[in-house]
Amino acid sequence: MFGKSPSQKKYLLWVIIFSHLLPIIISAYYDRGIQITKYENSVSFNEVRYWLWFFTWWSAWASLLTTLWALYKLFAKKEESSYGEQLGDIIITETNLTSGLLFCGGGFLFTYPSHPHALISYPLLGQVKTIYVYALYNIFWHILAPSLVFYYFWKYSQVDKLKKNLRLTLKANLIYPLIYFAYVFLRPLVSSYYPKGGSNKPHTYPRDYPYPFFFWSRGEFASSHEAKKEGRFFWHNWPPWLQSLFWGTAIIVLGYLAFSLLFFFLIKIKARKVSNSP
Repeated sequence: MFGKSPSQKKYLLWVIIFSHLLPIIISAYYDRGIQITKYENSVSFNEVRYWLWFFTWWSAWASLLTTLWALYKLFAKKEESSYGEQLGDIIITETNLTSGLLFCGGGFLFTYPSHPHALISYPLLGQVKTIYVYALYNIFWHILAPSLVFYYFWKYSQVDKLKKNLRLTLKANLIYPLIYFAYVFLRPLVSSYYPKGGSNKPHTYPRDYPYPFFFWSRGEFASSHEAKKEGRFFWHNWPPWLQSLFWGTAIIVLGYLAFSLLFFFLIKIKARKVSNSP
């Protein structure tokens, strides 16, 4: 598909950027369309606090970082990749693969629209069925974009410096999950979401955290439905500090293990490619 010429490499990077920016735009309108049908205060794109919430979702965060990474790759004028660039390549690839694998491995069951035939208004397109919007942006976000980033890594990235500093690399591999988790935890503290009317009651949307285990790590219920079934969740019977310790540790450890497994997989893939090269 793509050769080794600089122009083809840049073309691939532009396609990667497009494959990440398009679902951001589509899903933002998808969010707004859903909220208009549920709440009086709909999503406003000109509010920074909305975008601070938007990028707490793993796929959106991945798109933000991947776009910045691809832009750097387009305009950086270096012939040989540094250790930092190689580390950035593999972390971005891990992030994209995680997004795709989690969604295709069952994550779609939790995000499938409850009203697939409801209509959402889009600029230029008019009224579009929710299910079509959902399918389109998820195909880009969780199939096309991760595949393109993986192909770029397989075709163009280098890992020789990562292999020479393997211990350092395994430690540095933890940096990205820690930055993401820190951002998600701290965002509600610096940017809570309140309605325009000035009420002290927090807005019902967006929620403080995108995933239930972040609520659990604060010793809180993830939803009112969950609170009604408190006895069925053993960790809710613990003291808040123990619950926070358990889930905070679980998030860090599982995130690190997932990234480490992907790291060794990608290193192996690159080693096989090099050994098969003429």
